[in-house]
Amino acid sequence: MLIRYCIRGAIAALLLNPGLSGVNALAAQTGAVTGVITDAASGQPLFEVSVDLVGTVKGMLTDADGRYLLDGVPEGAYTVRVRMIGYGIRTAEVTVKAGSAAVADFQLEVDSVGLEAATVCRLPRPEWKIGVSLPAIDVDYGLAETFPLGGFSRILEGRIPGVRSIGTSGGIGAGRELRFRGTDSFGYTRQRPLVLVDGVRIDTNKEEWGDMEGVACCFFSGGAGEDRLSDFNPEEIDRVEVLKGPAAAALFGAEGAAGVIKVFTTQGRTNTPASFTLNAGLGVNRLRANLPTRMRPDFSRPDGSPALDPNEHLIEDGLVNNYDLTVRGGGEGVTYFAAGGFAYEEGSVKPNDRRRANLRVNVNWAASDNLLVAVASGLVRNRIWSLQSGNSWLGVYSNAMGSDPREATGEEPYGGGLSRSVSVADAKAIRTISDTDRWTGRVQLVYSSSADLNHRLTFGADRVSEQKTRDLPPGRYYTNVGDEGEKNDGHRESRKYTLDFLSTYDYGDDFGTGFLSGSLSVGGQLYWDDMSATMVTGRGFAEGSPISIAAARETFADDTAYDEHSRGVFVQNRLDFGDDLSLTAAVRVDRHSAFGDSVGAQVYPKANIAYTVPQSGLPAPISRLRFRAAYGLAGKPLPRSTERRVLDQGSPDSVTIPANWNLEPENKREVEAGIDIGLLNDRIGVELTYYDAQVLNGLLPQEASGPVVHSSAENGVAIVNRGFEASLAASLINGPALRWKMNLAYEWNRNRIISFGPQAADDSLPLYVQNENGFWEVAGWRYGKSLADRWEGDPLDAVYMFGLTGYGAGSHSWTLSPVSYGVAQPRHMGSVFNLLDIGGGLRLAFQLRGEMGAVMYNLERSYGVRQRIYDEYLVHLDEDGRPTLQADSVLDYHSRTSVDKRDNVRLQDVSLSYMVPKDMAGKLGLGRTTVTLSGYNLHWWDDCNCQDPNAKHDAADTGSISTGVFMALPQPRRFLVSVRTRF
Repeated sequence: MLIRYCIRGAIAALLLNPGLSGVNALAAQTGAVTGVITDAASGQPLFEVSVDLVGTVKGMLTDADGRYLLDGVPEGAYTVRVRMIGYGIRTAEVTVKAGSAAVADFQLEVDSVGLEAATVCRLPRPEWKIGVSLPAIDVDYGLAETFPLGGFSRILEGRIPGVRSIGTSGGIGAGRELRFRGTDSFGYTRQRPLVLVDGVRIDTNKEEWGDMEGVACCFFSGGAGEDRLSDFNPEEIDRVEVLKGPAAAALFGAEGAAGVIKVFTTQGRTNTPASFTLNAGLGVNRLRANLPTRMRPDFSRPDGSPALDPNEHLIEDGLVNNYDLTVRGGGEGVTYFAAGGFAYEEGSVKPNDRRRANLRVNVNWAASDNLLVAVASGLVRNRIWSLQSGNSWLGVYSNAMGSDPREATGEEPYGGGLSRSVSVADAKAIRTISDTDRWTGRVQLVYSSSADLNHRLTFGADRVSEQKTRDLPPGRYYTNVGDEGEKNDGHRESRKYTLDFLSTYDYGDDFGTGFLSGSLSVGGQLYWDDMSATMVTGRGFAEGSPISIAAARETFADDTAYDEHSRGVFVQNRLDFGDDLSLTAAVRVDRHSAFGDSVGAQVYPKANIAYTVPQSGLPAPISRLRFRAAYGLAGKPLPRSTERRVLDQGSPDSVTIPANWNLEPENKREVEAGIDIGLLNDRIGVELTYYDAQVLNGLLPQEASGPVVHSSAENGVAIVNRGFEASLAASLINGPALRWKMNLAYEWNRNRIISFGPQAADDSLPLYVQNENGFWEVAGWRYGKSLADRWEGDPLDAVYMFGLTGYGAGSHSWTLSPVSYGVAQPRHMGSVFNLLDIGGGLRLAFQLRGEMGAVMYNLERSYGVRQRIYDEYLVHLDEDGRPTLQADSVLDYHSRTSVDKRDNVRLQDVSLSYMVPKDMAGKLGLGRTTVTLSGYNLHWWDDCNCQDPNAKHDAADTGSISTGVFMALPQPRRFLVSVRTRF
């Protein structure tokens, strides 16, 4: 207690010192704004409601009695804005006079719509004037209070229609899939959106970069990679906003074509004493025991003991614990936020763990009445013991699953490893470490020339220093290495710099119309990146000797490096016709170093319209109604690191040639239209959006021309990507003893290749359909244009494989050419979220997430059957372990096909929270205190004949538009008990 008050006193004394706080002689001419905020239904005071004065830096949270006080406010008229999760946003107009306090009380009602939420997009303006869907997630006082978050990417998982954020490899810290509105490229440009943290572009790499010269096997860690988004601690984040495509993100030019994620870290509050938040969690990760190896104990080792089943012996409890402490507050002129945290997490399959430490400090200084200086600095140390996973012959999971129980021995109780090459014990002896130091910082100046003219200058940097090491101990056998041992030592340096300037002039009725006003904005950005990576490999060590590259029999070295820069300027004007209609037009001119030398500056226009129907024109059930439409164009450049190669088909070696710098960006045009509806006094909110996005000059897949394969990519493909998004938020029950809120989200998406351009050739092939027995038969012929075994009119992510036409005694017959089984990315996605506040301080929340309409290449299943080691084959052996006709039939079938459905419904999140009574917490010197029992990824229902329908054996963001599953570790289930308290 004494220490806490000393800390508070020291911070308050420092920040409230007039010499440091920026208070000037005008302080005597100020007043205050005060009031009480209560729940309209129960009359109870609302604790920690966010209160601020619009257009100023003044803000705070209400205390336990629902009271707030904003003092030191200069004379004038202001808008008081209050925000709280579940209640939406409310405002009131006040006039402040010197020496007195203006009063603004609020009685908040539950609001499921929040159409007037002041979503801070690229150019600040009220949301009702924006013609696009701009969803936002309240992390600090919303999501984190409901579901303890294990990482940044989980913030977006299943929350927003059009956003797909899923785990594809179950290793701790491994790469995750993150993409907006489906697939629109053959894989030459990145599907991952741009991510900004406080306006600074950050490194979002998730791909395995260690597959360099001399590295013997499996992309260093099997292709799962390490996701750099896992560096960030959700406890530091205030909110996340999403711009899904060019219609919303056109002002980001070449950087924003795949969408933009804007992360805002928590800031301090003026005239607020130090407020601390402590969050601690303890739990376990554990894989679901659904591996197809239950029959392995039926087979005995030579000593009579059973072969080991990975369900029983590979899956373990992985410890999870985290500790985070934050403090926020401020005086009249200086506000601050500081956070420190440590997390340790083990995987369910070991060795695999992560130790992450985070430290962040944000300070805002009101240097004068019209100048704000904001400084942010975040440090990360993230050490991951990576699991050899995915398409890895060295993996613990892959070698346990790939073992043959009939060959189990005392030394190899699983049965010998993948293709009987590497044992599980040898795989566990591999030490694979990714050790990363990261700093992300920003300095921002906000200057107000007048009440209507504002300028913002932001300079920021994101620097990542990553070291990879892998030891394959000598004396153990490893694929492509033998038993002589190998050591890899790699370094990657990534530096991203951002310079951003924005000026906005808000003009009133300068035209004398009585209803016309608006906002004019001009700005520009300069981005530059440089990345370098090196790898040194040593191979051949004496058994028992320390693994040092200097002691190796032979050594290899490789490096790669690139730099990119982008610069652009834009102008935007918004015209407001009264309070109901808003028109916005903008244009950006962009240059990027990855554009071809013959490609000049790219011009990217944008326009949108929003119309809110006046309240007087709405029928009684409808409380709000808004129509919106938008158009935008943006372009994705080819990553400079992409190789352009020629291949002499008479030689197995590829030779790198000078890059094709005539390549143009993949320009993407998007049209979006939507409607937002509030019903029953905003108890129900509906948002509907349709989008039509077309890639105008996509990059072609590699195509042979004579004996030489020329540049790996050329412009010429036209792709259309259409979809529909719907969300519904409803307050079903709003009583003093029970509140029930539900959110529904749904997305439909479909893409199609319109044209391959002049390179496409006329082609034909049999057209197959499935009959009532499930067999494929010829129904006619298909005629059209094709290129590289793909057809115009087909989905971009179409999955082809030979189809079954019949079967006989232990064998099957197949089509003469591949048939279309479907698509790799789900066509339908949805989620259901329920939040119930129960009397006595209890809160129950759960979320279901589902995906339908996709198939995958289930390579692991077909491999396990072909190797005669999975239950699907073993169950058909006779009593003596000999193959039967049915076993031969299963084996023959999986020798030719590997396609399975990916449809699944997943119980993603469940939590039960208890809020400690205020009196009890107060006796301990604590404020709002919550104890939560939560579960993540608890169960899923599927028809995929696999361990996890979302699994993928590589983390590549480019070059992979389909889904292949081979020994990819499933996502674990996570159970956690956490305590969050404020004091």
